[in-house]
Amino acid sequence: MKSIEQFAGLASYTTVESWRDRIFELSNDLGYGRTALAIFPDSAVPREAEFAFHHSNYSPKWRSKYDEEKMGHIDPTISHCTTKSIPLIWSPNIFSARRQKEMYEEACGHGIRSGVTLPIHGPNREFGLLCFVSDTNPDKRFRQDAVCNIPKLSCLRDFIFETALQFIKPAHPGETPTLTRRELECLKWCASGKSSWDIAQILHCSEAAVNFHFANIRHKFGTSTRRHAVAKAIRMGIINPT
Repeated sequence: MKSIEQFAGLASYTTVESWRDRIFELSNDLGYGRTALAIFPDSAVPREAEFAFHHSNYSPKWRSKYDEEKMGHIDPTISHCTTKSIPLIWSPNIFSARRQKEMYEEACGHGIRSGVTLPIHGPNREFGLLCFVSDTNPDKRFRQDAVCNIPKLSCLRDFIFETALQFIKPAHPGETPTLTRRELECLKWCASGKSSWDIAQILHCSEAAVNFHFANIRHKFGTSTRRHAVAKAIRMGIINPT
């Protein structure tokens, strides 16, 4: 009962920083020194860092390397969460492919050796994962403790996801950028993975015109890349990739 009351207290935090720090404290109290949360506003969004609502107390050096080398594409914990709803207790054998083994060995050097990953599947197509991580060996003792902790971790996962929504949704809906019909079309096709050349063929215009529209889109969203603009548009509900 005490744990549930503590978890429910996450709803009282009004800043993402204090909310995040409290999550790290709760995780540490359960025996996990590191925590990582990633929520994508739509399951159709590419699983890359720039599209995610992401918070972790992993080593900054490891986070940068993970993102730069796009390890999310080979990470077995992410592929598990894509199709499963049940928790995944880490063991070295889930990192079976050569690149996965290399990734795991590198992660161990940053205090990421054992853990439990819980999938997130929201009612409005949100997708994500929550990792509770330790630097202890993923041995029989760790697994036994993890199994005992899963009910609490699952409960905490639900409170984290529910309270995260206030920070993921735009704080000021009235400030949603106004897009022209052409800009909206370009944004939708970009979300589907189309290049400027592809979009030009679809819309029967020049590639230069498409790039002009994206320049306006980036300016309106205050971003430096079109992919970041897509992520913002999805979070604001302007587009819904399928």
